[in-house]
Amino acid sequence: MSKAGRWCRGAIAVLLLAQAWPAAAAAPVRRDDRELYRAVVERVRAGEGYYTVAAAEQRARNYPLRPALAMRPPTLAWALALLPSTIARVAMLWAGLFAVLVCWRNALNDRPKWEALLLSLLALAGFFGAFFPKSVYLHEQWSSALVLAALAAHRRPALMVALAFAAVLVRETAIAWLGAIVLVALWQRDVRKAVLAGGAVVLAAGLWLLHAQEVAAVGRAGDLASQGWVRFHGLPMAIDALRRNLLLYPLPGWLMLGAAAASLGAMLRWGGEAERIAAVGCTGFLLALTVLGRSDNAYWGFMVAPFVLLGLPLLARQVVLLRR
Repeated sequence: MSKAGRWCRGAIAVLLLAQAWPAAAAAPVRRDDRELYRAVVERVRAGEGYYTVAAAEQRARNYPLRPALAMRPPTLAWALALLPSTIARVAMLWAGLFAVLVCWRNALNDRPKWEALLLSLLALAGFFGAFFPKSVYLHEQWSSALVLAALAAHRRPALMVALAFAAVLVRETAIAWLGAIVLVALWQRDVRKAVLAGGAVVLAAGLWLLHAQEVAAVGRAGDLASQGWVRFHGLPMAIDALRRNLLLYPLPGWLMLGAAAASLGAMLRWGGEAERIAAVGCTGFLLALTVLGRSDNAYWGFMVAPFVLLGLPLLARQVVLLRR
């Protein structure tokens, strides 16, 4: 190649680089919420107060502090701070998941063995994100495990409500399943259970108001305000959430929605109490996601991932009955 040709190629490369540079410089930096939560846990373990630490870390990382929903409740940070390291916390999460799955399997002893095994595997597919060590700091992982524990305890109403309440203390969005317990109890005309779960909803709301006051107390005039969560992203947001289930992840969006809808419908039509509570909670959560949430909030889908496919064995059972 001639010198002129090489010069032209070099000039073109420089021009392309010059055009790409502003775009690269302007590209938004993706933040990792797990790193924020990890830093908060480590400082709480060192003896600092949760609200002061969380506010300082969110300011330092350009996270919003207003409204109060921008700051997670302190429950998980306090609990994880009792453990010495990320390794110990991951071990606790995995051990907890194993225990919850065993309880879930035992709660299915009245089902055929194949169905109980399949229901356990379907729930496990929704927890695959928990096997990435940094995810131990995601509130959704712990909260959804507590929701599954609550479903496993559905024959013991007080324990079920207590576990669902604990899930809300870890992540506020678990209120969908506490509300689902109320709705299913009313449908079953179980006034005692409805009152018990309704009281837990009221108590959770009261504790959240106390949390909001604590957040306001550490706020400053110049703190960033959230961009808001009301975005009306519609079905694409729900699809992104459903991808948090390992079995749904590789499917195209339309098939993913179809499988989820068929499963939830089967849970409502033929499921027992646990499946119906799961279906009502998942349906409400997914519908809310069509209105609420930004593209960087898709990990909220870990809240529904363990439950959304629990209706598939019910569909399989119906298919077998129809063929007889």
